[in-house]
Parts: sequence; C-alpha cells; structure tokens
Amino acid sequence: MHWRSALHHELGTSSAGSHCHKTVTFRESLRRNRNLLVVSVHRPVQECNDGITLGADAQRKGTTMESQVFYRTVSVDGLSIFYREAGPKDAPTILLLHGLPSSSRMFQPLLTRLADNYHLVAPDYPGYGHSDWPDPKQFDYTFDHISSVMDGFAQAVGLSHYTLYMQDYGGPVGFRMALAHPERVNSLIVQDAVAHNEGLGANWATRRAYWADRPAYEANYPDAAHRRRSQH
Repeated sequence: MHWRSALHHELGTSSAGSHCHKTVTFRESLRRNRNLLVVSVHRPVQECNDGITLGADAQRKGTTMESQVFYRTVSVDGLSIFYREAGPKDAPTILLLHGLPSSSRMFQPLLTRLADNYHLVAPDYPGYGHSDWPDPKQFDYTFDHISSVMDGFAQAVGLSHYTLYMQDYGGPVGFRMALAHPERVNSLIVQDAVAHNEGLGANWATRRAYWADRPAYEANYPDAAHRRRSQH
C-alpha cells in the first residue's frame, strides 16, 4: 500500500468555541480527503458537546443522530465482542479503536456527529467495556492478541476496507492490523497514540523494568502481588 500524501490537522487548545469550530473543520477535512488521511489529534473526543450542527437530512426529518447509534455484539474466537455502529453501511467506513482505560463509549459523541456521512464502527476490546472479560490465565492480553481479535472482528462484521481511527492503545492495536492487511486500510487517523517504543519515553522506565523481571518486582510488594492473584 502506497500512502501518497498526508493531511496533518491539529485541533485547537483554546476556548471551547474555537475548538468547536475546528472540530467542524476536521469533519469537513475528513470528507474532502477520503482516500488518504493522516490526522494528529490531541484533544479528547468527548469535548465540545454543543455547537455542532447535525446533517441537513437529519434536520429536515426532525431527528437526531443519537437515535441512529446501534449497540450490538458479535462472536469472535469464542468471545462476545460488543460494538457501537452508526451511519449508512454504504458510506466510507471508519473503524474506531479506543484507548486505555476507556471503551467504545469514548466515541459516542463522535458517532452522533459523523453518522450522517460515514459508516462508523467502534468495538470494545476483550476485557474492556461490554465485551467478554476472559481469564488472564486463558487469554493473553497482549497487543498482538488483541489486534488479532480486532482483525477477526472486522471480518465478522463485514469490513473489507476502512479508515482506522486509533486513540492511545488503539495505536499499537491498529498499526498491527494495518501491517497485517495494508490492502484493507484506506487511511489513518491517529489521536494521542504511540507508534514505536521510543515514543513511550522515560515515564515508562519503571514499567519496562517490571515487564523484564516481574517476579523480582512482585517480591518487593508481596501484598500487591497477592491482591493481583486473588483477583484472577
């Protein structure tokens, strides 16, 4: 897959009014650049809940986009995966991958704003939101495994081509999906997500040390280790 060009659009950090205006600009930019889009977003999608105009069709019908969000489940590898879906299925598809410690709920305001022009699908990962929470002893909670489940999810709901919207943990999940099947990915939207280990920075040094020698670290905190085991 050859990504020929990229659109970089930074959402504002000033007043709520200017941020609302830029959110609309973001949507218009997305509409104009369907074939290829790389967006870097640094503001939460939950912000600016007012000041957004619904699509003309919805206004004429006297309806709101909220009524067009559907809540569904599908079986993937024996797991029940919950997802939110909005918009016409023949419109360009955006697959929205949430971050930690959130779920597809974080995208609810975005679904209501874009459903007039896009087919939006937002799943919950295993262990998040309303999806199944398999026992860690039987399910590897790794980015590799979760991305595999999400790839199976996309196939299960019939998504053959889509834009990937990746927020936070959605980055390492979505980038793995894109590398595995680049022919399915029309474009990328990246919101506050890390694409490489160096991007994690010094704040993750303690976590890295824990991953490298988990028994040694848990030996220093026996009470915490006991609580973790008792929870599982």
